[in-house]
Amino acid sequence: MTTQRSIYLAPTGLGNVCPNDLEHVDWRGHGGYVVAPPSRHPSGHPYRWVDGRDLDDPLVDVPSVLLERLQPRQLQRPTGPIQLPATADGPGDRYAQAAMATELDRVATAPVGQRNRQLWESTRNLYNLVATGALDPHQVDQALLAAAERCGLLKEEPRQTHRTLASGRQVGLAHPGRPRQPSRPERPHASPIPPARAVGERTKEGR
Repeated sequence: MTTQRSIYLAPTGLGNVCPNDLEHVDWRGHGGYVVAPPSRHPSGHPYRWVDGRDLDDPLVDVPSVLLERLQPRQLQRPTGPIQLPATADGPGDRYAQAAMATELDRVATAPVGQRNRQLWESTRNLYNLVATGALDPHQVDQALLAAAERCGLLKEEPRQTHRTLASGRQVGLAHPGRPRQPSRPERPHASPIPPARAVGERTKEGR
């Protein structure tokens, strides 16, 4: 019978990823979960701690050689500003343009584990403005997709990305008007896309 081992390491903030060139390693981080003794394996055998180790042992840092294999996709993200669609020059349009730039930046720079939620919130906020006629829906869609590509979400979870856009679009169109602009960075809160809990990370993102 093949032995399956779980190694518990200090959190890094990374999501669920497949380490480069390590096909038998399953990394679980922010947004996923792991099992611990005395849970049972599907085979019926219980998980158990190796001799001399238990739940009270302090977590050690991730070895640098492994950390390098966990991060390549993030380090290779494209950089530079996202091209914004041109609009007519007027007070309302200037506000809409500034709002779009802010929301696109939030999506493009969202960390792993918060990207999907941020995409939903930004889509909702921009479609609040689309519903008033201040923004063009096609241009908003294209810009949001570019931002989702910038943060890596579109490449890693294309189907979920499009579902998130559709959900945020529906909610945003149902509530025309200027979205609330917080005085400080907005923290994730309850929405139709529930966050996954993270211990050692299972599930694709939270992505």
